[in-house]
Amino acid sequence: MNWRVGVRAIVPYLATAVAGAALAYIVVAFFIFPADLGSTDIKIPNVVGLPYEDATKMLQQAGFVAARGEQRYVTGAPAGQVLGQSPLPDLAASKGTRVVLEVSRGQRTVEVPQLVGVTRQQAEVALQQAGFDVGDVIEMPSPEPRGKVLGTVPVGGSRAPLPSAISLTVSGGPAQVTVPDVVGQSFADARTLLAQLGFQVVRARADSSGGRQPGQVVSQKPAASQSVPMGSTVTLDVIPGDVP
Repeated sequence: MNWRVGVRAIVPYLATAVAGAALAYIVVAFFIFPADLGSTDIKIPNVVGLPYEDATKMLQQAGFVAARGEQRYVTGAPAGQVLGQSPLPDLAASKGTRVVLEVSRGQRTVEVPQLVGVTRQQAEVALQQAGFDVGDVIEMPSPEPRGKVLGTVPVGGSRAPLPSAISLTVSGGPAQVTVPDVVGQSFADARTLLAQLGFQVVRARADSSGGRQPGQVVSQKPAASQSVPMGSTVTLDVIPGDVP
């Protein structure tokens, strides 16, 4: 009977020890490994940079609900690319949590203004108002007045991304040429030379006194060595009597 009495005596102590050990395990597990105690939360996958459709599928497969949030134009980000997400990636959340995705609308484009025929200053103002920068400005000879816009790159009416620069081609005015000296030549020779250089020639009657030869050019206007626009008219004073 004595051993039974001994067992009965130590049972309360054993029960207390077991209960204490169990309590200690629970406390340690709760504070050190809290996520392992009945939590159903899972990490939200990182979908930033993915196309919206792919991001939606990934979130759904992980048990979350995808929702389209703010959409904005972003240079370098294709339309539909996910720019950000809320809640943030790798945070733990319960299944069914709504994840809002910020999505790119792609590169913003704007119609290039029609600028042919306006002045350079007017073109620059119009481009700035449309949100463009003024790119290279190229001058080229033209019958149009100096500074008038002859063309743009890209052309007016097309669409171009913002920000971007629009190049202008403007008139530098007619090309300048030097008037040759034809005084003393025959009218026929002077007319041939001037026509080859692009001049228009007008013949005027000169005073025949002074012993000069008929058909000889005695003066010209503009004078020799002057720079004038190509296609200008040169008036020649010619001694009468030659054959036109």
